[in-house]
Amino acid sequence: MKALSLIPVKIRLKEDWERNLFFLALSQFIVMAGMNACVPFLPLYIRELGVSGESAERFWSGMVFAGPYFLSVIFVPIWGNLGDRYGRKLMIIRAILGLSLAMFLMGFARDVWQLFLLRVFQGATSGFIAANLGFTVANTPSDRKGYAVGFLQSSHSAGSIVGPLVGGFVSDLFGFRVVFFLVAMLSIISAILISAFVKEINKIHNEHTEGVLKTFRQVASTPSLRYPMIMIILGQIGIFMTFPLMPFYLEYLGAPKGILSTLTGIVVGVAGVFNIVFAPIWGKWSDRKEIGNLIRKSSLILSLAMFLHAVAFNYLLIIPLRVVVGICLAGLVPLLYTYLGKIVDPEKVGSIMGFASSANLFGSLLAFLGTALISPNLSLPLNFVISSAVLLIVFAFTPKLSHKKTDK
Repeated sequence: MKALSLIPVKIRLKEDWERNLFFLALSQFIVMAGMNACVPFLPLYIRELGVSGESAERFWSGMVFAGPYFLSVIFVPIWGNLGDRYGRKLMIIRAILGLSLAMFLMGFARDVWQLFLLRVFQGATSGFIAANLGFTVANTPSDRKGYAVGFLQSSHSAGSIVGPLVGGFVSDLFGFRVVFFLVAMLSIISAILISAFVKEINKIHNEHTEGVLKTFRQVASTPSLRYPMIMIILGQIGIFMTFPLMPFYLEYLGAPKGILSTLTGIVVGVAGVFNIVFAPIWGKWSDRKEIGNLIRKSSLILSLAMFLHAVAFNYLLIIPLRVVVGICLAGLVPLLYTYLGKIVDPEKVGSIMGFASSANLFGSLLAFLGTALISPNLSLPLNFVISSAVLLIVFAFTPKLSHKKTDK
């Protein structure tokens, strides 16, 4: 337990929700480490599969990153609705096993089309983060929801640190394909942990839960739900439109090509370090302070940080900027999730969080499609200017947030 003292939050396992949170966070760390292990080299893996030329590399990097989101945007709300009906723990395990199978098959891809189609398959079968979030919000006391979401965000970020660093190192030493097989194995370990140690407190077997379309109409017609969904979409676009371009941008700024995977892992990982530290802090603040004001601050600083990426003149300057991104990224989208968790009725939380995750995925899809279709026609710095402008729109939307409970 001494190792746990390094985590900047107090861990107590006296109550069921606390024990659940610990093992859910541990499993999320394992899964996110696995998923992010391929991040540093994915654009370079595309080169290995036969894609050449700067425009083609940018196009396929965007498409491959976007792949999981094409179908996950549709399926995540469906899985969330099924979780409300038949149990959320079951949906978590199903999502992890789907991810494991997809990653295992990616290790055998022979061309970029196979890789792209397997990424699409991953999106249809996974949805782990949405399931984990829905379970946590539904099984955590109301006055600790912000803390719980922040704690999950810390595990998400910890995995995001370890994954790129290990993935970049392993791919440089043993090749890209080994990493995919490693991810599949880690995912199965995570599923075993969930099955053995997580207990669903507020277990629901309600086959009369509202359908997906009815829930969608409620989201679309309720301002307190509609606006945070829009902000999640815009936030994801602003954050992730430049994500697949990071190896190319570091190369553009003069980073040594021989260690490009490792450097990309460091740049991605450093944001995760500060995400870990600040996620529980943002979470605790959201349990005590006005959430809209916190979202306003995080979105504005993120917008400024993205703009400064565009004017950087050396690849080393990207590192302190990623520190700022990590701090504010720990707040923006998790705070919007916390906001939704506090205003939604418990019996609907899985469905609403499914739509929130779908909004997250849809924003990521638009971001990566922007990378594929728009980025080849722009200079690399201009992509960061666009990201900054989108995040500024999120800042402008914050006065629309309300703290009233939604009607049942």
